[in-house]
Amino acid sequence: MRPNAMMPDLSPEESEMVRRARRIAREDILPIAAARDRNYAPGEAYPWHIADKLDAAGLRTLTVPGKFGGFGARHLVQAMVAEEIAYGDLGVAVSMDQTYKFTQLLTNETTQTQRDLYLDDFMNDPRALLALATTEPQSGTDTFLMYDAPGAGPRMTAKQEGDFYILSGTKHYISNGGLAKYYFIFARTAPEKKMSEGLTCFLVPRDTEGFEIGEAHSKLGRRLLQNGELVLRNCRVPAHNLFGEWNGGLSILKRMVSGALIPVMGPSRLAYDLARAAAQENGAADEQWAQMALTEMYMLIEAARTYLYSAAWHAEKPTDDSKRRLMSKVFASEAGIRVCRTAMEIWGRTGAAWHDARPPPEKCWRDVLSYLHGFGTNEAVKLKAAPLLAPAGVDEW
Repeated sequence: MRPNAMMPDLSPEESEMVRRARRIAREDILPIAAARDRNYAPGEAYPWHIADKLDAAGLRTLTVPGKFGGFGARHLVQAMVAEEIAYGDLGVAVSMDQTYKFTQLLTNETTQTQRDLYLDDFMNDPRALLALATTEPQSGTDTFLMYDAPGAGPRMTAKQEGDFYILSGTKHYISNGGLAKYYFIFARTAPEKKMSEGLTCFLVPRDTEGFEIGEAHSKLGRRLLQNGELVLRNCRVPAHNLFGEWNGGLSILKRMVSGALIPVMGPSRLAYDLARAAAQENGAADEQWAQMALTEMYMLIEAARTYLYSAAWHAEKPTDDSKRRLMSKVFASEAGIRVCRTAMEIWGRTGAAWHDARPPPEKCWRDVLSYLHGFGTNEAVKLKAAPLLAPAGVDEW
């Protein structure tokens, strides 16, 4: 399927970055993704050699501002690059997309001391990824919805002792957990108070004393991405690694989870291409039911991509309120599920079978399925978007 849904106005340099992502996805990621998914070993599935290729192509540091040595990609280019990588594998794309989202925090909202300590290392280490750590065994959606009541939100604690903050607790299901070199970790600095009065963010390198990587979670989809457990046992974080203000974590969290431009159209496009090829091979292409099915798949992909790209375009405007990013996540993930399920039907009995030579549509389906709850359940995302809807009706152009 053609890579450009609405022919965005890209500069030659931006188009080149998208082409690089497409080339690596098809030549390097896609040939290995099915076998790594099938022979899944949590904690060992991530293809670091692919991360090295993406870094060499300038794609790991895609969103780093030019003054710091990156490409300085805008939201639209970020979304398009992530989609192209996701055509090869959604898990690999998310490992990069997580880094894209939080790179801007590392470059724009850190102190000069923090940049001096960590930014050069991040730029020069081809395997330096970033992660956000909020979810815990006792909290998740309440944090995403920022339910501001005593007892809601993260339970991990942080106490100051001299020139250090001592963090204790467990995070789990953290995207890039165990892969990332630097983590933005949220902890309660006034546990008896609401998040708005007692939540603080810390920038924590992986090699910090008392920081351990726990279980690598076994998952149905996005298997090449590692989601892991972070165990902090009296973790000694230097005072200069306080990110933002003490007890000011909720305002930072609001910016971090204001909506994700999810790359689910990558595997959805792959599912369409696989279904179209299968229809040609098994003779279904001449049947009206298959023609209608392929048309619906194409329609859903075009609609979802246009919504995602529109959300990306609006995200660059000062008046953006994030509702398009939130709602496009719901629409795109649910459209992707329909596309991948239909692809499995066109493949027939082999649609749910394992294939090492090429990824079956069932892998696409499992990968997209993970986004029904990834970065907020779809139900929670709708609740988050509801207060942002225009009271007079649908927004005017």
